[in-house]
Parts: sequence; C-alpha cells; structure tokens
Amino acid sequence: MLDTKKIIDRLFYNSMGQLFISALFGISLALLFQRVCKDNCILYYAPRYDEIEGKIFKLEDTCYKYKIENVKCNKDFIPQYTGSKKADNQIEEPSFFSKIFA
Repeated sequence: MLDTKKIIDRLFYNSMGQLFISALFGISLALLFQRVCKDNCILYYAPRYDEIEGKIFKLEDTCYKYKIENVKCNKDFIPQYTGSKKADNQIEEPSFFSKIFA
C-alpha cells in the first residue's frame, strides 16, 4: 500500500523531488503564457455583395439600404487585405518551446 506521507516527503523535501516539482510548475507556467496565434490573428468575414445589395438593415433605431458604388481611389485608400500579410503588431520572436525544440 502506498504511503502518501512518504511520497509527499520525497517530492517536497528531497532535492530530486524539488527539482521535479519546480520543472512541473515552470512548464505549466510557460504553457499558460504561450502565444496561440502563429499568423495574422484577425479573421475578416464579410457577406457576399449579392447577399446585402438592395436589402434594408436595421441598426439600433436607424434603417440602412446597401448599394454597391464604385468610387475613385485617393491617396488615403485602404489596400485590399489578402491574408498573406503579417499583422503590424505581431510578435516576431519565437515562443519558448520553439526556441528549445527547434
């Protein structure tokens, strides 16, 4: 039968047990702060033109009717998003585990 007092004593009061517990806490803390997003984290979803053109939508107390209209570009236009560009605020440094296991 397992003696829990001996196991706890070996984990917390033995040098190897302390090393094991420290490593376990360190890895769990690193996993907690690991970045999840690898590329651009923002996903843009827009409806198709034929789904919104000519239809009336209500936003709060105001109704809007959408129509497609071509306009000339000026110097302040926003370029089309292709999804292959990296975000401006993306962190370039690899994560802790990427550095170790690369």
